Amino acid sequence: MNSLSSRLAKLLRIARSKFALASARLRLRAGTLPSDLNLARGVVLAATDGGSVRFGVGTSIDRNATLIAKHGTLNFDAGAYIGIGAIIVCRSSIKVGRNALFAEYVTIRDQDHTIAPTGDKGRVGFTTSPIVIGDNVWLGAKVTVIQGVTIGNNVVVGANSVVTHA
Repeated sequence: MNSLSSRLAKLLRIARSKFALASARLRLRAGTLPSDLNLARGVVLAATDGGSVRFGVGTSIDRNATLIAKHGTLNFDAGAYIGIGAIIVCRSSIKVGRNALFAEYVTIRDQDHTIAPTGDKGRVGFTTSPIVIGDNVWLGAKVTVIQGVTIGNNVVVGANSVVTHA
């Protein structure tokens, strides 16, 4: 009986992943989604306002991650892993190399809000600058990467770090 229940559980996980992938394809008309993209529950993928998303083969996105390309280009090479609760928002360009590993709750944003000269904190606009993350990079838990950063190949960034420049 355990063998049957474990097989059914595995089939259910595969079906959920395939459903999530089909649903993501409908939302990402401008994106490229490989058939082996692994999407966990609660993943939000969106490409709006001319934005595009591309994933290389063997990419996995864990539970409750949010990936948004609004105006920009979000590009993951093969073998990338995006951890639980990660937030990646792109208005310009974010390029992630092969076999990159993002732990839980990593935040990557290639934009920042501008503030009016009068100090008014209302919606004024954005400044953007591309982000490039190299091959075999490991971003530890709760790492934040801000606009304009380039991280080279084979780099490990420790947990809770804020990466402001290379």
